Amino acid sequence: MKIKRKASMVVLSAVLMLGGSVALAPTASAVGSSACQFNSPDVNFKVSTSGARFRTGPGKRYRAIGTLYRGDSFRYFCRTRGFENSWSYGKILKRTTTGIHAGTRGWVYSKYLD
Repeated sequence: MKIKRKASMVVLSAVLMLGGSVALAPTASAVGSSACQFNSPDVNFKVSTSGARFRTGPGKRYRAIGTLYRGDSFRYFCRTRGFENSWSYGKILKRTTTGIHAGTRGWVYSKYLD
């Protein structure tokens, strides 16, 4: 495993030195609040269902960071549109049942928040 990692770093370094570019994976908050249409004062919610996907952006086409379960804590900052059929952006308040760290920012479908 260490050999593969070192080889990858050598290739990456060579590409960058030769003027190439490398596409890096998006961060947990790849879209961030830029997709928000409605801002709100910070409000804390609990997840109201089990199996809600926590994503890098507002929609199913974005990568899932992990899964939220009933009772997980989420601080809401904003959403994409009216509460029906919208996505909420915020951060995890306390390490989740599945191990998503406190402070991780991302998106969850609004109807899954209580």
